[in-house]
Amino acid sequence: MQKKFNLLISCPRFHERDAIAEAWYLFSNIGEEDIRGELSSFPGLITAKCSQDPIQCIRDLRVLIEEDPSYLRFVLKIIPIEVVTETNFDEISKIIDEFGKRISENESFRITLKGRQSPFDSQELIIKLAEKVDRKVNLNEPDKTLMIQILGDITGISLLSPGDILSKAEFPY
Repeated sequence: MQKKFNLLISCPRFHERDAIAEAWYLFSNIGEEDIRGELSSFPGLITAKCSQDPIQCIRDLRVLIEEDPSYLRFVLKIIPIEVVTETNFDEISKIIDEFGKRISENESFRITLKGRQSPFDSQELIIKLAEKVDRKVNLNEPDKTLMIQILGDITGISLLSPGDILSKAEFPY
């Protein structure tokens, strides 16, 4: 699994290679020619690296898929990742401090954490990290989501707005 990635892609188990090929095709259709996907040590999960801004790529993909949802066969979800760090409380905490400053005073937030082989208790970690962000918490309809994806010894973190995660479930066809 690559340690430098900016996309986390989920797919059905045993279809990881199909999803890598599909992701390459999707991203090439929005002008991103330099995408590299790799298998992770977690079934149904791929890490990928694109050269452009991953959040903007998701927005561009959304437009493409709204026109033709059949583009998605194997890719179930794509989450943009802004920073990858080691799975260490102090490192994660520093990044959350920085990302918290990007949330405007009038905006609300939530923390969403997915821990795979995580050394932390998810609820405890969320509470400790949320205390570092001096903004209003809204668990149902936040303006921003601090997304934390723990993959064993590495962690991907993003500050996302609604719609920044691409999910096949949004595009029935």
